[in-house]
Amino acid sequence: MLDREPTPLSRTRLFEALCAVVRRAERTETPCALFLVSVNTLGAINAYLGNEIGDELIGEAGRLIASTLGPSDMIGRYSSNLYAIVVDPCAEGAMRSVGEGLMQVVRNSAIPTSAGPLAASVSIGAVEVPRHARSGADALQNALLALELAKQQPAGAFVAYAPGMRADHAANREQVALTSVIGALEDKRVALVLQPIVAAASRKVALYEGLVRLVRPDGTMVTAAEFIEDAEKLGLARLIDRRALELGLGLLEQHPGLKLAINISSLTAGDADWTATLRKVTDSRRDIADRLTVEMTETAMIHDFDAAKAFFDLLREIGCKIAIDDFGAGYTSFRHLKSLNVDMLKIDGALVENLKDDSRGRALVKSMIEMAGALGLETVAEWVGDEEAAAFLEAAGVTYLQGYLFGEPVPAEELARAGVL
Repeated sequence: MLDREPTPLSRTRLFEALCAVVRRAERTETPCALFLVSVNTLGAINAYLGNEIGDELIGEAGRLIASTLGPSDMIGRYSSNLYAIVVDPCAEGAMRSVGEGLMQVVRNSAIPTSAGPLAASVSIGAVEVPRHARSGADALQNALLALELAKQQPAGAFVAYAPGMRADHAANREQVALTSVIGALEDKRVALVLQPIVAAASRKVALYEGLVRLVRPDGTMVTAAEFIEDAEKLGLARLIDRRALELGLGLLEQHPGLKLAINISSLTAGDADWTATLRKVTDSRRDIADRLTVEMTETAMIHDFDAAKAFFDLLREIGCKIAIDDFGAGYTSFRHLKSLNVDMLKIDGALVENLKDDSRGRALVKSMIEMAGALGLETVAEWVGDEEAAAFLEAAGVTYLQGYLFGEPVPAEELARAGVL
C-alpha cells in the first residue's frame, strides 16, 4: 500500500509499466483494470485561491487515493490533474465498485491545503484488461474515451469502457468538437502550455514549444490531439491558430528572454488575418520575430508545396524562424527542404520513441541528422523519453532534444513563478 503522494511518472515510464501489466494479464488470464482519475473543480479553486492551492489539492487528492490501494497496485501522475491507476488484480465485475469507492473516499474527505480544508470530487474512466484492451495503447485509449464521457456527466461520475462506446462517440464527435471549440474561443478558454526544448550538448533550455489546449469550464485541459483533426474538418483551425499566435506574441512581449515555437495548420498558410496579427506586433518589435519559430508539419506542407514556400518566404521576410514538424512522417525530399529555406527539422517522435530497441530506426535517424547538418539545418528529436535515447541522439549530432525526459508541458505562469522565464 502506498502512504505517500504518487511519484509523478513520465508518460513513457507509465506506459512501459502499463504494457508489462497488460502482457502479464493476458498471459496469466488474470484480469486487471486501468483507471484514469481526473480531479474536478480546479477552475474555481485556481481562480479564487490561486494555482498553488490547486496544485496542493491535486497532490493531496492523489495521496489520499494512493492510501486506499493494494500492494500490487500502481499509481502515477499522468498529467497535471490526472492520475493513472492500475488495479492488479481486479476481478471481473469488480471494476465499478473500485471506481465508485475511489470517488466516495475523495468526496467524503476534507482535502488539506495551506488555504484550509477543501472539498473535491473526481471523474473516472476505466477499462478492464485484457477483456477490452490487448495492449497498453488500447488500454489508455479506451480509458481516455471513458473518462471523456464521464466528464460530460455531473462531477463525480464513473464510466467503464464498453465496446459500443467508440461507435457512439464517433457519431457525436464532430458536433461535440464544434460546440467545444467555438465555446472555448468565445470564452477565451484557449491556452498555451510550454514544453522545453533543450540543447543536446548542455541540456539547458534553448526554447519552448507552445502547445494549444482548450480549457474546459471546470479548469481541466484538452490536448490538441483530442480536437484538432475535427477542428480542421469543421474549418476552425485558422481561428485556433490565430488565437495561439496572439497568446504566443503576448508571452514574447511579457518575457523578453523567451524563445518560443508555435504550430500552425496547413489551412493557416497564407491566411491574411493570421499574418496581419503577426505584423501588428513584429513591425514595431523585430526582436519578437527573432524569438519566434513557426512550425508546420511535413504532411501538411506537401499538400500544397508552392503555398508553403510562399508562406515561408513571407515569414522569413518578417524575421521568424521556420521549422518542419514531424519530419519523416511524409515524403519531403532534402532537395525540397533546400528550396524551402527552413531553419530546423523536428524529427517525428514515432521514429525516436523506440530507438533503444530499433537498430534500423537508429540508422535512419542518424542519417537524417547528418543530411540535415550538411544542409545547415538544426534538428530537434521529439518524444525523447529515456537517457539512452538522449545519449545516442547527442552522439549522432542532433541539435536539440524534446520530450518528457526534460519536462512536461506546463502553463507559462508556473514557469514564471519558478523564475525560469
